[in-house]
Amino acid sequence: MRAPAVSLDGLRAAAAGLAGVGEASVRLVWSPYRICPIGAHVDHQHGPVLGLAIDRGTGLAFAPSDGARCRFASRNEAGEAAFDVARPGPAAAAGWERYPKAAAWALRERLPARPRGVAAVVAGDLPGGGLSSSASLLLACLTALAHANDLALTPAELVRLSFAAENGYVGLKSGVLDPAAIVAARRGRLACIDTAKVGWESLALGAGAPAWRALIAYGGVARNLTGTDFNRRVDECREAARLVAARVGLDRVDRLGDLPESALDAELDAIPGAPGRRARHFHEERRRVRAGAACWQAGDLAGFGRLMSDSCRSSIESYETGSPELVALHRALEDAGAFGSRFSGGGFGGCAIGLVAAERAETCRDEVADAYARAFPAHAARASVFVADSDDGVRIV
Repeated sequence: MRAPAVSLDGLRAAAAGLAGVGEASVRLVWSPYRICPIGAHVDHQHGPVLGLAIDRGTGLAFAPSDGARCRFASRNEAGEAAFDVARPGPAAAAGWERYPKAAAWALRERLPARPRGVAAVVAGDLPGGGLSSSASLLLACLTALAHANDLALTPAELVRLSFAAENGYVGLKSGVLDPAAIVAARRGRLACIDTAKVGWESLALGAGAPAWRALIAYGGVARNLTGTDFNRRVDECREAARLVAARVGLDRVDRLGDLPESALDAELDAIPGAPGRRARHFHEERRRVRAGAACWQAGDLAGFGRLMSDSCRSSIESYETGSPELVALHRALEDAGAFGSRFSGGGFGGCAIGLVAAERAETCRDEVADAYARAFPAHAARASVFVADSDDGVRIV
């Protein structure tokens, strides 16, 4: 049960055919998927997060066009995105074609007087939702269009453009976790991301830590975050922030991360209902991120794993996400001996992730796959459990 790897050589030939050029004129972008061990659901509130990229992701092969025309084709999905790079048009309600257009929309004010489009072919490993395949694709498209138009983007600018495209064009009230984790990633290191300032620190694993690998478990139940309660959860967090701010006499507070920790300490129990539960998750998760960064730097993967699992518990109880399938995968990962596990992504479907000892990774994979197939036999054919390693961030290869 292993997701297919992307063939970059095959992409190069396909893009050359689409563009009508020789393969030597084609460039390749690799944009990995990401996992978030600790820091779930807090980036849109300007909370700190921890992220890693994995060696699965989106490959994009492209050649610049002579004019502004863009053509994007996919090896995974039907259809084609064809548009003028300076005028991508409105977003569709669904479909992968939104993301190349979103990238052009985000770059619209930076394009030169005579912008150049691209002819591009994309392909993804597609092991299932929860690994931020949408941000991976969006960043690949941004990188290709920027390169074609000689735009030199800093890493932080690339993250901000991706954020703007998701929020302003696609319509998802996301934070910067997904693009920042993909841009900031360094193999073997943990990115500690300040989502308010859009900056990060790359943390080395402390001496003496055991070798580890990531285990990714997809339950065979896909979701699109724009069709879930994701945006409603964001609104509930912001309502909690306004309620706390009113109680402590603060103005211009729109996010929980804008509040002093002392204000949440003092007022958390007074916030009723769903907003109070969302605020509790944020408050505790922010502290788990700090503790997790310290465990990582100390080489304490057992302690790090416990914080991952506690993050998952809070996501279920306080943030109220998690399907029966995801809960089963989370428990199967823990039963198989993972240091820790949690849902990956919004928690409304998709993947669960675990960090496991490298020497037991394949055994753990088989145990999780078997346990899930017994629990949900109807989903077994679409499910996949695979081992992944950490990777560097989005780049032209």
